[in-house]
Amino acid sequence: MPRLTKKQRVLDLAATQGWSRIGESEWNAMRQALPDVSSSVIQQSGLQIDAPWCGIRQHTFAELEASLREFSVVYAARGDLRRFCRDQVIAAKDRAKWLSRQAGSNETCKRKATMAEWMLVWLGDPALFPAWVTALKSLSQTDLQSAAEPPPEIGQPPTP
Repeated sequence: MPRLTKKQRVLDLAATQGWSRIGESEWNAMRQALPDVSSSVIQQSGLQIDAPWCGIRQHTFAELEASLREFSVVYAARGDLRRFCRDQVIAAKDRAKWLSRQAGSNETCKRKATMAEWMLVWLGDPALFPAWVTALKSLSQTDLQSAAEPPPEIGQPPTP
């Protein structure tokens, strides 16, 4: 008889309970039923998991932005989860910083270092993060549009 992996035990429990999404009560029940299974195994099981139990997703800037925005909402609404939210963001920031020093390509190093900076902004003021990232993206779009325009010809004034 094949041995069940921890991931399969997580999936089996969710299926037995009829859970299609993991929220707070399901998370607590799963942690109690499977005490030897780490949070990361549950988070990486493929199940839909609500913030903040899902952890910070940081494979892309879009994922990181969405995660931190979700965490800002939870942080504002649930005072009892603020420490948990902060701990999740701190752990993700530390992973990004470590990866920024370990990554093979210079581009990956820069991307992870920038991601760590985003998380520092969130840690500084979770309520400010959504406005900050919106402004940052707006500035980035302006810079991209300006860079795409050809420079004015010599002797011609730039167009406004």
